[in-house]
Amino acid sequence: MHPFLKTLLLTVFTVTALSAEEEAGFVSLFDGKTLEGWKSAKSKGEGDYGPFSVNSDEKAIHVYAGQEQGSKQNNDCLVSDKQFSHYVLKLEYKWLENRHAPRSDWDRDAGLLYHVHGDLTKVWPLSLEMQIGESPGDKSHGPGNKGRFHTGDLFVLGKDLRVDVPRNGKYYEAGAPLKNGKHCETKLGVEKPKGEWNEIEIRVDGAKKATYLLNGEVVFELENFTQKNADGEKVPLDKGHLGLQAEWAEILYRNIRIKELPAE
Repeated sequence: MHPFLKTLLLTVFTVTALSAEEEAGFVSLFDGKTLEGWKSAKSKGEGDYGPFSVNSDEKAIHVYAGQEQGSKQNNDCLVSDKQFSHYVLKLEYKWLENRHAPRSDWDRDAGLLYHVHGDLTKVWPLSLEMQIGESPGDKSHGPGNKGRFHTGDLFVLGKDLRVDVPRNGKYYEAGAPLKNGKHCETKLGVEKPKGEWNEIEIRVDGAKKATYLLNGEVVFELENFTQKNADGEKVPLDKGHLGLQAEWAEILYRNIRIKELPAE
């Protein structure tokens, strides 16, 4: 065998072996063919997934496929049948061209929800969120189409949900004092240009901690997730469903996989 070809084959084998090792223990949550294992919050019955469909060419979940730019569309949330507590979740997303009324001129916006609980027919169910959005990290939030939607920001959906975040003012800052509250922004993280795939990852340790990564960079961390029970007592929020948002911007989600971890 030619030395160059031998080296090339060895390199391919090594990279493949490393990739398999890195993904060891991960289980796919989307097979690229059906939406089995997921339900739309606004579903009208079996087989109705609202704005979510399968793009077989991309092997991806396609949001607002075939809808014209500027057309009026509904928002929605695609929720996993299963609940999870301790895990690493990875997925890729890619923005496509169209945006829809009433946000046809806003920065593109979506989100990855976790620890989803309560009424699963709500588009914004009780949950924690890793924001997915095309706004740069240095953009300030404003009204209407001046709004900020930056991948890696934290949203806490639910009036009785609280988390601790190391923050300096309104921004996440690693090593800063922990402050209990709800929403928080990060300056970290840069998306790839529209039309290219981005990878996000969340590492969740029950109610103790979550870490957000965008394209391999840690962009946010939070701790101590709590909710209130029926008696008004503050209790840990340690598990829930997953959710993928549809918020008036055409987007693809693919390679959704999870590795469950033992509780410490």
